[in-house]
Amino acid sequence: MENIKKYYFLIVSIVVFAAAIFMEHDVMQNQPETRLVNQFQSTFLLQEKNLDRYMNQIAGVIDSGEIDKSYISEFAYLIPTLENEGLGFLILKQDEIIFWSDNHFGFSPLQYKQIRNEKILFLPNGIFFAKHLAIKNHQIIGLIHLKNKYPFENQYLKNSFAEPFDLPDSYQVSIEEVRNSIAVTSNSNDVVFYIRPLGKIRCNKSDLYFPAFLYFAGFILLLFYSRRVIKDHKEIFILKMFALGGALFSGYWLHVTFGFPSLLKSFSFFGPDYYASSAWIPSLGDFFLLSGLFFFWSINFAKDLSIPARRSGSYLALSFVFSGLLYLFAGYLISNMILNSNISLKLSRISDFDLHSLAAYFSIAFLLFSTFLINQKVVRISKHFVSRKRFLTIFTPLVVVAIVLSSVFRNVHFFMITLFLLTSVILFLMKQRQTHRFSFSFIVLFVSLFSVFSVFVIYKELTIRDMQVQRLMAVNLSSEHDPVGEVYLTDIQYRMNTDSVIPSLVNSSYNELEEYLIRNYFGGYFSKFDIQTTICTGADSVWVQPDDSMEPCFPFFDEMIAKSGTKLPNCNFYHMNNRNGLISYLGKLYYPLISDSLGISIFIELNSKIVSEGIGFPELLMDQSLIKPNKYKDFSYAKYFNNELVNRNGEYLYNSYFLSYGIPTLQKEFQLFRWDGYNHLVYRLGSTNFIVVSNRSLSILDFLISFPYIFVFYMMFTLLFIFIGNSAYRIQPVSYDLKFKIQAAIISVVLVSLVVVAAGTLFYNIQDYNKKHQTGLQEKMRSISEEIMTRLADSEEVTPDLHAWLLRELHKLSNIFATDINIYNFNGELMATSRPEMFNKGIIATRMNTEAYYQLMENYVANYFQPEHIGSLYYLSAYEPILNSKGNYMGFLNLPYFTREDSLDQEISTFIVAFINLYVILFLTSVIFAVLISNQITRPLSLIRNKLKGIQLGKKSEQINYNAQDEIGALVKEYNKKVDELAESAELLAKTERELAWREMAKQIAHEIKNPLTPMKLHVQYLQRVKKEGMEISDAQFEKVTQTLIEQIDTLSDIATEFSNFAKIPQAKNEMIDLVDKLKTVVELFEANPGNKISLQLNGIDKLLIYADREQISSAFVNLMKNAIQAIPEDRAGEITITLKKETDKAIISVADNGTGIRDDLRDRMFEPNFTTKTSGMGLGLSIVKKVVDNLQGRIWYETSIDLGTTFYIEIPVYTKK
Repeated sequence: MENIKKYYFLIVSIVVFAAAIFMEHDVMQNQPETRLVNQFQSTFLLQEKNLDRYMNQIAGVIDSGEIDKSYISEFAYLIPTLENEGLGFLILKQDEIIFWSDNHFGFSPLQYKQIRNEKILFLPNGIFFAKHLAIKNHQIIGLIHLKNKYPFENQYLKNSFAEPFDLPDSYQVSIEEVRNSIAVTSNSNDVVFYIRPLGKIRCNKSDLYFPAFLYFAGFILLLFYSRRVIKDHKEIFILKMFALGGALFSGYWLHVTFGFPSLLKSFSFFGPDYYASSAWIPSLGDFFLLSGLFFFWSINFAKDLSIPARRSGSYLALSFVFSGLLYLFAGYLISNMILNSNISLKLSRISDFDLHSLAAYFSIAFLLFSTFLINQKVVRISKHFVSRKRFLTIFTPLVVVAIVLSSVFRNVHFFMITLFLLTSVILFLMKQRQTHRFSFSFIVLFVSLFSVFSVFVIYKELTIRDMQVQRLMAVNLSSEHDPVGEVYLTDIQYRMNTDSVIPSLVNSSYNELEEYLIRNYFGGYFSKFDIQTTICTGADSVWVQPDDSMEPCFPFFDEMIAKSGTKLPNCNFYHMNNRNGLISYLGKLYYPLISDSLGISIFIELNSKIVSEGIGFPELLMDQSLIKPNKYKDFSYAKYFNNELVNRNGEYLYNSYFLSYGIPTLQKEFQLFRWDGYNHLVYRLGSTNFIVVSNRSLSILDFLISFPYIFVFYMMFTLLFIFIGNSAYRIQPVSYDLKFKIQAAIISVVLVSLVVVAAGTLFYNIQDYNKKHQTGLQEKMRSISEEIMTRLADSEEVTPDLHAWLLRELHKLSNIFATDINIYNFNGELMATSRPEMFNKGIIATRMNTEAYYQLMENYVANYFQPEHIGSLYYLSAYEPILNSKGNYMGFLNLPYFTREDSLDQEISTFIVAFINLYVILFLTSVIFAVLISNQITRPLSLIRNKLKGIQLGKKSEQINYNAQDEIGALVKEYNKKVDELAESAELLAKTERELAWREMAKQIAHEIKNPLTPMKLHVQYLQRVKKEGMEISDAQFEKVTQTLIEQIDTLSDIATEFSNFAKIPQAKNEMIDLVDKLKTVVELFEANPGNKISLQLNGIDKLLIYADREQISSAFVNLMKNAIQAIPEDRAGEITITLKKETDKAIISVADNGTGIRDDLRDRMFEPNFTTKTSGMGLGLSIVKKVVDNLQGRIWYETSIDLGTTFYIEIPVYTKK
């Protein structure tokens, strides 16, 4: 049973690992696709039943002919079915769509004819299962949304399976059976489509969470077992630590090299997306694991570290050097993690935090507190061997130098060395009991110290990382592309090649051609570009500025392309790297001519305008690979060409002219400047061309805001691991004293008040922001609708001319009001838009939102606002009918206001962050005040408690001086009264006890005297009988008798002397004594004792004066030495060590032996008079020592281990001049 208990953690960890491996194999290897597709099949059959039910309801209503109102009103209950149930419906009447339940899907009547009999519809934005039902002259189409299938993916658009289906995104839907595909059948048992499992991980990520947890639990249990093994083994310390470190490193190496367990690869935490440094630390998860293993190793190192007294100097020096190197190592790892990651670590921007940020801070805490544990143990050991004076002589200059170097160079390594030296000095100056058992004040002190240094180190490295990002961003901007525009140009090229109108306009004016191109191709997204068209034939020339010269047309453009152009794939557009700060493209359309072998070409030049931000939401239209990294979002930039601003972006407002900054001539390619609270990196492209990338610089406020967060985190981290690692804290009952209750009450009231006020304030401000947002949208809607309705006031319908005008006007209004604009006709079909790319790409259908259409058409709502979403992008959308002067509906105006939705989110987020920062500081302040107030209130009670604790019979108890007239004052008054009464009672009791003690002493003395008197009497009687009977006695016999009598007389004399000494102790004659000389004398006295090795360790103390009685202090030391010698068995070589140390105003003398130790049942009686563990003596030795020490206002205690020895400690005050 004992063996099973010994290996309990190992057995449980093996069981847990086995379960994890089994579950991982079952989830990942045991044909998970079959299980998942079977679940998909069951869900699909339920969805089909629901679809049939709805379609039968629709058919029943149509068949009955009881539709008294419009179709949109009759079937309005179907509108939320796609959102809630994943089902959609369309109703066509005579090939005209008269009802659609959602605008996520949609197709024209022409498209419907092509897919009339299709069961699987591959629409531009998704895959749907379709059922068709004809009833009278109606066609009912029921759709089950299977999977999103956008033309590209980004943070908002994901090609995932629709609810309620649960399949990995990598699985594909196909209508043909392919290799490894699995058939899906309908309720009629017909195969309707196939699911093809693809991807490395063929199970859902959620299925891996529990096996991953089991691996983690098994790993923790294995660490517990490792700790028990290390603790139980008595091998050499350094070998144990090397063995443990080797085992931990080997496990980490196996994990990194062979990727065990393999399921971790499916988590981004163990991928290179957020952090990657090298093959040894390839992910944030591996960094977290490595820092955790280092923390575990450090705990074992700190718990088991010991330094032998014989070579303490060299071992201590090596230990301090090793501890300092660990600080440097931790600093290197922290710096490496920050510089090679894109994790948000700015505590002043807490809204950017995520689980990866939390893991990074846990890793930092592991590293820092690992070094602290080892440092703390080394310093604690050093106190036994190094005097305070010597320690401070060495470390104080080092601390000063380190602080100066840290202030000058601001380098993470100097910061860490300064932290190491400061921590060492503070630990050494603290009392032994404070460093041995972590008190609350001890924890607060070092958590505060490490929090301050952490903030400095982290923000220093973040500043370096930001500078690296600035450099990279500046280089990228120097040859910047527009990835969204380049995707569109490929599509535009294809459409222009098949456009029959463009060739007919080549002989028209440039304005007419440009107008047509802008209206049909380069509006919307390309409205942020200036467009210029040039029509060239072989005989044409162009006028070149600023040279004022004519150049042949074709050679001119060919030279431009050859010099600066890079051809875009699959089209005749070129990216022009003119290094002028502008994003430029040049396109070429070629048409052959019979009369000219060179034909005719249209050259289209696109140059970006000076804009601060794009109109609309371009990230929605970009593939994730083309989106700028998230790390760029906090940066602003400006481009200067010929010292003039040509492009800018971000929150910083740049000057129009570069020279206005007053920057001296730049000699370097990159140069950093600071002004207006920003760090500006200037990238010189030439003598007059510059790119400026700016980032808000850190302020004192950032540090002040960050400190409470990291302090609270480190405090929780420390308390958690103290609770886990120290069983004494776990079994110790919680003390709900008055101080705790006052603190808890104050903190609770403040916390609840702050939470209530914060929640109310946040709710009110978010509502206010949303209201302001909606009001702004209403104002935009009013202005835009007035502009449009003014033009349409006298129209009965939208003619082609009006349609062309609308296209031009929407682009203009979109730029003016910074919002996208859509216009739908009376039937809810898209008529004009400022953002055609959204519809051309099929991200949403060209139908109006059904709920909005219902509200405006059927309920006659004047203007309607509702939240909508595309993918995971949520935004506010506004609708309003377009009326002519007669009040007739001409269509519907829609403003999908995701143009500024990100700005609104950022605005609210900024407010919330500022609010949280303020409340964290307020709460921390309230906690400090709660502690101070509770201490102030309970101080008199603590004083009373301490006074009560100090009450001892036979000693005078001091009264409490408390003048306040309150409840505590009344309690103090009663206490003082009882103290006087107690003093009288104590005097009487002491008198009685003295009498009893003397009686007991008399009995003991009588008993001790009787023992030698009995043999003396017998021997005297023997001599009397010899004399009386005249017997002869031999000399030997006479000598034996007389020797016995002398021995017994000596025993009586010793008893009398010992008793006399005990009685004289209170009458001390104190004088100044050099403790060093006295200890040396005692050692010399016992050095002649054979078989025992006696050593004296003075720890560099040459002279130490005390004020004591010379004879009594000598007697105390002699008694301790006698006890030490007598405690060593005869078969053991004795080792006795006397050590002298000085702590502030106290001298500590220890006498350590390697004897048998003291049994548990004897330990409480060691200082009692008349108690002895030996067969002879009165047992007054240790009681005499205690009385001597007590008379010197000192204390005596001991530490013992069975069969290892005992150490007695004496603490007495040193002599100080008054």
